Amino acid sequence: MHIIFFNSKGGVSKSTLCEYTAQELQRLGYSVNVDNTDQQQHVTLIENEEADYFVYDTAGAFTSDNLELLKAAADANVLIIVPLNTGKNDLKEIPFIAEKLNELGLKDKTRFVFTKTRPNSKSLTERRITLAEFGLTSINWVMPMLDDFSEQRNTARTRNEILAFLHELVL
Repeated sequence: MHIIFFNSKGGVSKSTLCEYTAQELQRLGYSVNVDNTDQQQHVTLIENEEADYFVYDTAGAFTSDNLELLKAAADANVLIIVPLNTGKNDLKEIPFIAEKLNELGLKDKTRFVFTKTRPNSKSLTERRITLAEFGLTSINWVMPMLDDFSEQRNTARTRNEILAFLHELVL
């Protein structure tokens, strides 16, 4: 299975979720390949052509590399995960992302996950409604605002959060 972390903007935790997803899948005994189209190269690359999971971190834009990856995803066993904050700038991106996902035939393979927000906030509820209006799906899990995530620490609390994330989406 291929897992692509994508958003048309940066700073939404694509790299963080990608890194932790790869680590947790490995901890669970799966083989993983990690690739990156993000010029910042924040994730640890792993080459394994026989992997159970192929995980991709992407640049925060519709770059040519990202478009190539997304076009290939239309015919693959893939899950596209779009991390999203609840701010006004993120709200402006939703129609654009929805249009591109429709053009590429990827809407049904895409799930939105909210980051850097409180699980019961008014803005989160509003953004979930906006996604639904565009026919897009958000998952229940919300990335907590933990120091563990921002500092890339591998604590039991972080592993448990990522495990909950993976169980809702992948496992």
